[in-house]
Amino acid sequence: MKSSLLVGSIALFAFAGCGEESIDPADGGNDGGGSSPVGGSEAAGAGSSETGGSGTGGSPAALQAAIMTGDVTWAVSFDADALAAGFTDCTYTRHYEALEDQSAKWLCPACEVMFYADVELTDGLVECFGQISPDATPLANEWLGYGDGVWYRGSGGPMSAQGTPVIDGDAVSLTHSVADLPLPVPTVVGTFGFAITGALTLGTTEADPLNGFNVPETYACGWPKANLAPYTGDYTVAVGGTLPDGLFKDKCEETVRLHDFAGAYLLVDMAAIDCPPCQTMAGQEEAFIADMAEQGITVHVITLLAPSLSNVLGHTSTTQLESWTENFELTSPILADRGWGLSQFLPVFGEDVGYPSWVLVNPDLEIMEMGTGFGDFTDFQTAIEADAGG
Repeated sequence: MKSSLLVGSIALFAFAGCGEESIDPADGGNDGGGSSPVGGSEAAGAGSSETGGSGTGGSPAALQAAIMTGDVTWAVSFDADALAAGFTDCTYTRHYEALEDQSAKWLCPACEVMFYADVELTDGLVECFGQISPDATPLANEWLGYGDGVWYRGSGGPMSAQGTPVIDGDAVSLTHSVADLPLPVPTVVGTFGFAITGALTLGTTEADPLNGFNVPETYACGWPKANLAPYTGDYTVAVGGTLPDGLFKDKCEETVRLHDFAGAYLLVDMAAIDCPPCQTMAGQEEAFIADMAEQGITVHVITLLAPSLSNVLGHTSTTQLESWTENFELTSPILADRGWGLSQFLPVFGEDVGYPSWVLVNPDLEIMEMGTGFGDFTDFQTAIEADAGG
């Protein structure tokens, strides 16, 4: 429908250091390092919310959420060439304090339970982590999860398989290994690998499993409210399939549910503030909406906004949402993307994914078309007119 205009590349989505174990969604789970109703161990599932991350209503009271705490150690081994170049075998350890978070199921559709974790690198920062990630700052937060005997890990984008968990009551033991990773210094010949082991403990606490992403009874920003049943479908965008649901923050600092816009045509686009074609698209948006309204057709352009192309998984502030809205005089919602865009578009477009990428959706939430890049709104208008006239 549109020619692809690639902005940046998959390199934008590398979150780990040069040599440190990757949690890049594009790498297919190269080792090491936030939902559906909780599964797995009995301890993890006790008292969990049944909203599935897409419920309606106000803030829950006295809800129970799963917690997980413990340590994971990365034992780093270098080959003979690397050892000869001065690298030394070593270990480093991360300590995790994790709370169940059901608010972003799209990050790990295969997870039975997901956690958002505070992370501290407690041992081996300089002498070990520094050897393989000399320019990286250890992550302070991570998403963790498990399902069907697989451990998943991520930093805000699509989570990747990171090993095998064994759950025995409230105890989780983790094992994984990876070999033949390139050294972080391109001029030095050699490889290294990881042997990863972890011991964590499950429990429950009084907390909100949606981590504050609760949809209000009405939207202060005035958005429509379809109040559909909680979403139980998959998280794959495909023509003819249902638009995956999502929970995001708007400029009114409220949680907005994507499926509340059912009943109108939707153009959901993944954008970044410093992306020129995204800016062009925003500049033409209101004229497109007005042209459709003159024909009696309601269209919402829902923008999922990242703070920059160099930080596509970063937090988009309320001020940035307001500025984008005001700069382009927009009436449709501008929402802070939470990895939804990459989770949907990376599997479809792979290395050709760009900003903006988009899906066109009919009033029944069925995906009509999808693409990456932007030229103008002509083809969107033509597709909507044909569908509405049929």
